[in-house]
Amino acid sequence: MGSIDLLGLFVLAVFIVLLLVFLAIGDRRRALFRPIQGYEALDRAIERAVEAGERVHLSLGTGSLIGTDSAPALAGLAILGHIARMTTLSDKPMVVSTGDGAMALLAQDSLRSVYRAAGALDRFGPNRARMLGPTPFSYVASLPILLANEDVSAHILAGSFGAEGALAADFGERNGTFVLAGTDDAQSQALLYATASYPLIGEEIFAAGAYLQKDPAHRASLRVQDAVRFILIGGILLGGLLRLLGISL
Repeated sequence: MGSIDLLGLFVLAVFIVLLLVFLAIGDRRRALFRPIQGYEALDRAIERAVEAGERVHLSLGTGSLIGTDSAPALAGLAILGHIARMTTLSDKPMVVSTGDGAMALLAQDSLRSVYRAAGALDRFGPNRARMLGPTPFSYVASLPILLANEDVSAHILAGSFGAEGALAADFGERNGTFVLAGTDDAQSQALLYATASYPLIGEEIFAAGAYLQKDPAHRASLRVQDAVRFILIGGILLGGLLRLLGISL
């Protein structure tokens, strides 16, 4: 086993230990999270859509479920659960779209779980989560039709996007809908920042569970990320200081 593998195992072990520690601490030591404007505005947009009899659309992007680009879409499932709980009994429940068939099945299963927990399984329909196109641009080309036919007033993008993400956000803006957009690719984030009313910057998409669901595990994971950042910063500063003193490790 190489040194890189050992380092990876060490970092993973640190994550697990810190996660267990913060889960044990729970709310006994209250964590302070900075406000994220997009998440604060999301609930208001959902409430307006429910009151007006309009629909909320969530796009999980064009990434595949088993690829390295699945992480932002899996984070988007936390947003899916939150929206689904708020719209379960609405006249027009939420609709989810994706560019990957396996991700569409996972979204269907997530929606079914929310409806079952709410005792409204009879209101669930498999077509609430659908695959629009197998390629990024065939997917995004189908979005205007979905937004118009489903009477969407809140358009959320939370998944893996390339340049087509800018088009997806722009379609919502042109329709005058609420647009919240986030992904993990830096170049795509720059495009979404220019086209979406509420862009998620950096790793904000991965904080959805902590901000929206307020689940202890999600909050603990967010605190672990911050703790690991401080550990890395401390290690970098310590390494720089030792190098200045002529000490090599």
